[in-house]
Amino acid sequence: MNRIITALLLAVTGCYYGSMTGARTLGEKHMTVTASVGLPAYLSADDRREAGESSTDDVPVSPSVTFLSGVTDRIDIGAYARAWGIGPLIRVGLLSPDLPYSVSINAGAGYIVPAKLLSTRFGLTAGYSVGESLEIYGGCSGGYSPDVINIPEDGDGNRNWNEVENKYHYGFNAGVRYTLPPPEEDQLWIPEAVGFEFAIPMDLSRDIVLFGLAVTY
Repeated sequence: MNRIITALLLAVTGCYYGSMTGARTLGEKHMTVTASVGLPAYLSADDRREAGESSTDDVPVSPSVTFLSGVTDRIDIGAYARAWGIGPLIRVGLLSPDLPYSVSINAGAGYIVPAKLLSTRFGLTAGYSVGESLEIYGGCSGGYSPDVINIPEDGDGNRNWNEVENKYHYGFNAGVRYTLPPPEEDQLWIPEAVGFEFAIPMDLSRDIVLFGLAVTY
């Protein structure tokens, strides 16, 4: 429990691209906690240099935590912490969970703590299960939130949350999620699943890809 609380506190920084949870709903009474990190990679050295010099669209390393609980076979509810905020989340599966194909929609709202502002997020994800362990998925996500990547500074060089602007953000993502075999009683540290994802933001002035790594318990 202490590790989960610490991860939640660390995850209130970062940006808001990608999902890291796949497309398939969990199933009734199944609960998970997914910790992930997004690693930015600029597609040109000039963009990376200019982002660092100007502090405009200088995307940080982006940790996040998502808790989900299956209410029914097609509905998950939970909470997430990312992008300086925390809030509730719902995911709804549109197809029968017995099919290898899956399509889900998700929506959430977050409270951006330093800015005292509300953010929204939504997404659509489609996936395909290869056997019982591997899920391949892709989708799009977006929302309307304070621009936590480009936070203005005051005269002392500190973040000025009173001047932060709201913006629409959107992007595309694709990834894989691999479910591990159930651990033995003395191996509870072994995660339920691991994942890899890349996200492409479409609302930034620079070409960038976020590479994401996730661990689910």
